[in-house]
Parts: sequence; structure tokens; C-alpha cells
Amino acid sequence: MKIQSLAKKLNVAQKALAAALALAFLFSLTVYFFKTPRIRHVFRFQSVDTGRNNVEWRLLPVKKGQDKISLYVQELLLGPKNERSRPLFSPGTKANFCFERGKSLYVDFSPEILEMSGNASQIMEGLELFKMNVKRAFPHLKNVEAYIDGKPLVEEF
Repeated sequence: MKIQSLAKKLNVAQKALAAALALAFLFSLTVYFFKTPRIRHVFRFQSVDTGRNNVEWRLLPVKKGQDKISLYVQELLLGPKNERSRPLFSPGTKANFCFERGKSLYVDFSPEILEMSGNASQIMEGLELFKMNVKRAFPHLKNVEAYIDGKPLVEEF
């Protein structure tokens, strides 16, 4: 008699464990489907070895309007994840402001852009890659204007 009651208790415990696992699975699935939506963006950086462009992609949160472009620019300035690629500009370069007007994007870089440190691309090569990345990611932008502390970047060279 004791063996049958013990078997019934184990059956109840197994059913409870199976139910708990099923609930955990459903909770994980729900979180997975309702997490922050992300969109794939492509980034191009200069190769350390060949000088050609290396391509990498990242998933960025879906944003609207100006926030979408600002997030892309910030991520681009962070540099490549691949160690065989060069960052566009010197480490520490940030965008002081970044805004879109019409079909143009205006970006004001921090003064760190002028420092040639790390294995960063040459400034003008980095600027051309920056413009190419932005124009390909946002085809409606036809012009990218770069500034350093409010002065046009092209006048610096």
C-alpha cells in the first residue's frame, strides 16, 4: 500500500515539474517575441590589410525620425567590431550634434577627429567612408556636411 501512495506522489511531482517547465518556456517565448524590435544596419570600414572596405552588420533598435540617424552615426563612430578593420576616426571622436534638414545631414564632430591616433583611417578617407555609410543607410540623404566645433571640416585641410 505504501508503494502505491509513493508512486502517486511521484506522479504528482512529475506533473508539477512538467507544468513549471512549460510555463517557463511560454514566458521565454513571450519575452522573445515582445522584446524591443531591431533592424539590421550595414557598416563599412577600411581593412587594415588591404585598404579595401570590410562590411559588418549590427542590429540596432528601431527608432523614428532624427533618433534613427543619430543612433546610426553614434554606432558608426564607435568603430568596427572586427579587429582587422580600421575605425573611421581617432578613438574618442563623438558627434556633438547631428541633424537632418531636407536632403542634407549636418554633423559636428568633436576635436578628437583631428588627432591621428590608433590605427584609424586618414581623416579624409574616414570622412568619405562616413559619408558613404550614411548615404547608403539613408538613401533619401543626398549630402552630408561635416563640421568641427561649428567650422566646416573641409576648410581644416
